[in-house]
Amino acid sequence: MVKMEREEKIWLGIIALVAIVFNVVTLSPLVPWVHWDLFNPPQPKQIVRVHIKGHKFFLVEGNGLKPLKAGTISIEAGVPVKFVATSEDLTYGFGVFDPEGRMVFQMQVVPKYENSIIWIFDKPGYYTVRSTEYSGPQHPYMFVEGAIQVSRGG
Repeated sequence: MVKMEREEKIWLGIIALVAIVFNVVTLSPLVPWVHWDLFNPPQPKQIVRVHIKGHKFFLVEGNGLKPLKAGTISIEAGVPVKFVATSEDLTYGFGVFDPEGRMVFQMQVVPKYENSIIWIFDKPGYYTVRSTEYSGPQHPYMFVEGAIQVSRGG
């Protein structure tokens, strides 16, 4: 049996205390995401389906595909929206960037699988969609400037 020295016991106690405090803080209702994610996930008011193939983004409408262009997707600020992205051929990224060019969110889009995320846009403007996963030489051209138009909530 190994005997612990006094300093080792103190360090072990500090590590245990830090772990406990970290878990209490991250599960605390004071942290904004905890209530939203764990206890009451938002129900989307709108579903946007995007299909990616041949290094191009398409909006799924009914049984057809419409090329994603500027202003194609209209969303209201403050409303939960579910984005469902599928790929036919390669692994792509689906990244959304705010009007200042900062990434708002992104997800990896794996072929033959429905990849989804629920998002609430907090400010109006035109948001750009671009691939955030390298998928070959055409990757740099996978962006649609202003594809998502977010209007002020009513």
